Amino acid sequence: MYRLCLLGCVLLLAACGEKAPDEGAIRVAVTYGSFKPACLRVEAKDANGHSERTDILSSQFKNADKREVLVAVRRKADWDTALNVTVSSYAAASGNGCDGPFVERHESSGPLPIVAKKFTNFEVLLKASDVDGDGHLAGAMWDEPEDCDDSKPDVHPGAVESCGATVDINCNKLVGCQEAGCGGKSCDDSSACTTGDHCEGSGLDAKCMPGQTKTCTQPTGICDAPQACNPNTGACEAQAVPTGKSCDDGNNCTDMDACGADGKCAGTARTCVSNGQCVQNQGTCNPITGACVFTPLPNTTSCQDPLTCTTSDRCDGSGNCVGTPGTCAPPPCYRVKQQCTASTECEYEVDLNAACSTSGGVPGVCSATAECSPFPYRPSNFDPNAVVAADIGELKTSANVTFNTADQTWSPSSAVTTLASLHVMTITQGAGNPPALLIPVKALELNGSLTITGPLPVILAVYGAATVDQSILATGSILNPNLACGASQGTAGTFGGDTGGGGGGGGNTTAGGNGGKGYDNDQPQGGAGVLRPSGLEPLLGGCPGGNGGSGGPSSAGGKGGAGGGAIQLSVARTLTISKMVSASGNGGEGGKAGGGKGAGGGGGGSGGRIVLEALQLSLTSAARITANGGAGGEGGSSANNAGENGSSGSQDTSIPASGGSGGAVTGGDGGDGGTGTVGPGKGISGSRDGFSGTEGGGGGGGGSVGSIHLRSVQSCTLPVGHVISPPATGGCVAP
Repeated sequence: MYRLCLLGCVLLLAACGEKAPDEGAIRVAVTYGSFKPACLRVEAKDANGHSERTDILSSQFKNADKREVLVAVRRKADWDTALNVTVSSYAAASGNGCDGPFVERHESSGPLPIVAKKFTNFEVLLKASDVDGDGHLAGAMWDEPEDCDDSKPDVHPGAVESCGATVDINCNKLVGCQEAGCGGKSCDDSSACTTGDHCEGSGLDAKCMPGQTKTCTQPTGICDAPQACNPNTGACEAQAVPTGKSCDDGNNCTDMDACGADGKCAGTARTCVSNGQCVQNQGTCNPITGACVFTPLPNTTSCQDPLTCTTSDRCDGSGNCVGTPGTCAPPPCYRVKQQCTASTECEYEVDLNAACSTSGGVPGVCSATAECSPFPYRPSNFDPNAVVAADIGELKTSANVTFNTADQTWSPSSAVTTLASLHVMTITQGAGNPPALLIPVKALELNGSLTITGPLPVILAVYGAATVDQSILATGSILNPNLACGASQGTAGTFGGDTGGGGGGGGNTTAGGNGGKGYDNDQPQGGAGVLRPSGLEPLLGGCPGGNGGSGGPSSAGGKGGAGGGAIQLSVARTLTISKMVSASGNGGEGGKAGGGKGAGGGGGGSGGRIVLEALQLSLTSAARITANGGAGGEGGSSANNAGENGSSGSQDTSIPASGGSGGAVTGGDGGDGGTGTVGPGKGISGSRDGFSGTEGGGGGGGGSVGSIHLRSVQSCTLPVGHVISPPATGGCVAP
């Protein structure tokens, strides 16, 4: 092993198995393959700029049989204890050192530590090779041309390559005709079937092209073996017979004619078999036409033609099966599109809007899907097909009547002339929502107003047409508190000092108005947030306003106004409205006063929900459809003056309900109710009379509008003069 002594010593030869010096060293093992370097250079340096190197000539390699050179590197005393080592190989040497460019260079991946009494190993594998011994290297790192085939000594950079060569022997990636100056010169394309081979083109596009190619004469028979030139001998030779190739053997009574291995064309004899009902099973082949001929059965033979609508099917004596056309009987909700004939089947099409009867025995009409339904459209919130005929009554009244949803009673009952036929069905609405009451009827004739009270929504389902020329009022029914409304009902006012704050207005499709502050109460009462989704399901009414802040029995806060109800009128045919249909909210009460204390006014209730839907919806100019919000009540004063009540939402106009005012000088006025596209007003805060020291409670906030949905399957009629407040959804737009 050579020793690169960085302590000032010279390069020494030592045994491979020698022990590491006391101060330690780096053992460098260099392994080479078929290329033995003329010289190796080992360099070492530390991080402080110290460096040393030594060159080892090939004559000094000690392990030639192992193709390995071992070198020990020892550091000088003032060097770091970790060194970077580089090994380079050279193809030439001069004197005692390496000469020319290096063939390979390998560096340690980082500083190698020198450990006392131990060797730190650094192994280097030289990849340059010269297997064929032609003096040209493969796998080297230098810039010299690389040997492209190290297994053949005649293939190397600089070798002489002819224009007819088929292998790149000079390693320039060009072969034969691609070499410079080969254009037009002779070459050999390796085929004995060509003559006059020469180079055409230049560079990578150059090719050895024949001057002439031998052509073999082909046989005339379709099943004869074709002739082709053998490129090895230049002779024309027969190829394989085209076995299986389609041909014609000249016999019309054979099928699948094809060439056989013997070079002849032959086919399979045709077998004439029929499964026809009116001919014999076995037939004969006509050699002239190739068609099978079958003998017809007598005309007394029974058969079955492909049509299901024919009867008395018999053979006609000519091999055909014929029948007598029958009468087409369409299934329910279908009509005949094509009559049965001797060649056509019965066909049917949907009989849209035709009269039919449901499985429950309810008269109905046919839909586009051929279903029989009492309604030609799918109404909201209930399934009309789930109602049986026995549950469909009539609602006819002789005077004003009230229906209470809490106990499902009619008052006066004597005003309902068809009371015995009425059935009230309960429909769950899920998600904690109150159930709806469904009243199915085949006739609706009101001879007085119909008022709906109580906490539950009502669906009037008319299995036919209906004209509403009397008012239907579903208002003032959703009382305070209302658990179904949750946070959407108005917030109650608080009491502080001598006055109470006004209650917040009930919310529905928008927020209610905030209540006003009491003069001694610095806490305004906010209105409810958005209450209900804008869709039709579930059917929900409005929400109540919050109660005014109360100071005791003698100065009780005004009660919040009730929210409007919820009414859905679903009509299978035409629905005509020429009167009021209202679900407007109630106004809040004024704050009470007494004992030198003034209470807050109650918030207004929000409007409820109205759904009107029919095959044909028609509103006259006298129609009034409203779901306005109620107004807030006025606050009371410490001078024992009670506040005025807020107005209920208008049932026949889009004018905002007026907030309570004028009852107590220092009491805050109530906020107006929401209407049309106008939002509810805020309650006014209470004030103080500087002369008398009278203090007032806050006014209640106004209630939000509810929602109105108009749905007409066909175009709706909305003449000028009608009132809809707030604007309706659903597509019925006023002209």
